[in-house]
Amino acid sequence: MKKIKNVISFVENLLGKLRKLFVNTLTVLFLMLITFGFLFSLGGSLFESDKVETEDQILYLEPKGVIVDKAILTNDPFEEFEIFESSINQIELEKFLKIIKNAGTDDDLKAIYLDVDGLSAYYTSALKIADALYEARENGKEIIAFTSGLGTTGYLMASQATEIILEKDTYEPVLPFGFSRVRLYQKDFFENIKVNMNVYAAGDFKSGPEGYTRNDMSETDRFAWLEFITPIWEKYKSKMEIGRGFESGRIQYIGDNYPLLVSENNGDNNETSLSTGLVDKLMSEQETRNYLIEKYGSEEEYERPEGISGREYLSTLKDEDISNKQKRVQEKNKIAIIHVEGAIVTGNIGFNTAGSGGIVKKINKARDDENVKGIVLRVNSPGGDVYASTMITNALEEFQSTGRPVITSMGDIAASGGVWVTTTSEEIWAENTTLTGSIGVYGVYPDLSPLAKWAGINYDGISMTKAGEIYDVRRGMNEEINKQFREGIENFYKDFVTKVANNREMDFSEVLKVAGGRIWRGDKALELGLVDKLGSLDDAINSMVTKLELEDYKAFSYNNEVEFEDYLNSLIQGMVPTQIQGLLNEISGLNRMFLSEKERYIVAYCFECGFRNFE
Repeated sequence: MKKIKNVISFVENLLGKLRKLFVNTLTVLFLMLITFGFLFSLGGSLFESDKVETEDQILYLEPKGVIVDKAILTNDPFEEFEIFESSINQIELEKFLKIIKNAGTDDDLKAIYLDVDGLSAYYTSALKIADALYEARENGKEIIAFTSGLGTTGYLMASQATEIILEKDTYEPVLPFGFSRVRLYQKDFFENIKVNMNVYAAGDFKSGPEGYTRNDMSETDRFAWLEFITPIWEKYKSKMEIGRGFESGRIQYIGDNYPLLVSENNGDNNETSLSTGLVDKLMSEQETRNYLIEKYGSEEEYERPEGISGREYLSTLKDEDISNKQKRVQEKNKIAIIHVEGAIVTGNIGFNTAGSGGIVKKINKARDDENVKGIVLRVNSPGGDVYASTMITNALEEFQSTGRPVITSMGDIAASGGVWVTTTSEEIWAENTTLTGSIGVYGVYPDLSPLAKWAGINYDGISMTKAGEIYDVRRGMNEEINKQFREGIENFYKDFVTKVANNREMDFSEVLKVAGGRIWRGDKALELGLVDKLGSLDDAINSMVTKLELEDYKAFSYNNEVEFEDYLNSLIQGMVPTQIQGLLNEISGLNRMFLSEKERYIVAYCFECGFRNFE
């Protein structure tokens, strides 16, 4: 009887567990069904492609990020929800200009609301944006700029607006004070901590490693930068003054006398911005909203006037339709635009890094596509690792061996290694204000042996050969190693100059005179023979079309994609304050970026290309 009861109890328990499992399973399935249904309907509302209405709307142009030629794409699952505000958000220049130019002639739009506080751009791109905004205003489009504080480049763009409103409670005033270049010089620091920074540089103007060898700016560095940047500052001032209706010289006067002007306004920066005419109004965000409602109206009492974002407006700007026959012809006549954007390093393409591995893959993809008739190499890079740069030129030469041409288009900056990768091109285009040149190489090798000896750490041992003893750097640097490094740098420099000379069909001595690590503006580079023509990326593409005698063609570029994991790493790095990043880059940038492998220590990089413009 007891056994029977045990069996019955067992069965009851089993049935109870099965019943519970069954009920739970049904519950889970039911909840999943509801959840998926909710998400489907939510997704439909979030991602449905409803037509964007532009009539009687305000275009809210509030870009936050960095202007680039070609943006990086990520498989970010949170991108559409904008859960994270990325410090590495990238905005493609041509798309941004397209928005402004079309908005300027769009009668449906009431006005443009402009906020460029979160936008970063190099001066060539900034000048183009300023020109587009000025043209839109000249076409009769009202542009209201709002800011919580601007530096030189930001003000250049905002100054093209119809009126500028400054947040009246801001602690970041409007300061268009021009360009400043202040670097960290650490010679005494390294001597104090007993670290020998062995610098091997070729080129009298190659000032990149001066931070390790000097305590102040060299005269050659000062001279080269003043000659480079002064005409650009003149352009900035002229455009600001025209945009604001100032007499010539007004911006320079404000910059030179700003402390006195602030004193006259009892130390109030915002009142100074207003009294000097840098801005038109001082308002809070709420007051600005009410001002917009008063001017343009609003359906909701406490909401700013109806409008659309830049991204929404871009979605309405479709390319012109072409016939199927033209499409077929274009697919057979393709021009591949290969972007070299950021520091040139080995490996994959990433944020602000032009990974040679990824670039070579694109070049090879173009090589294997018989419909690609030529490559336009778009360079926006201060240079980088010599080995990585050589990998790119090797791939370009292989493409050219098939009888197809390569033309280079230089963007904001194409210096040092950014010039190296152009040395196979049949033609080189640059912008007027492109930063180019810096034809030179250097390497830095820190010797920690004095610090180790001071701390009581010593190395000793035996070696089977004399060379094995000499090249054991744990024992410290010696004249043999120093000699080899110096000769190696000189050889790389000669190779660099030779590559440029051969490409430009100039004598070695001619190029040597304009090399030396010195930077040049695009217009000056044209005079010196370092580039062929001045113009935009479109001009370079048109030149390729003419060269190939194409009537119909398709210019395209391959996407830059990074894994979400790498994207997250970039986000985390972006959380480090820029001041700390700058300090770390100054102290250990070379080791981090270019000295990761013992075999490669030679770089063609333009660290001297960085400067502050009061942003």
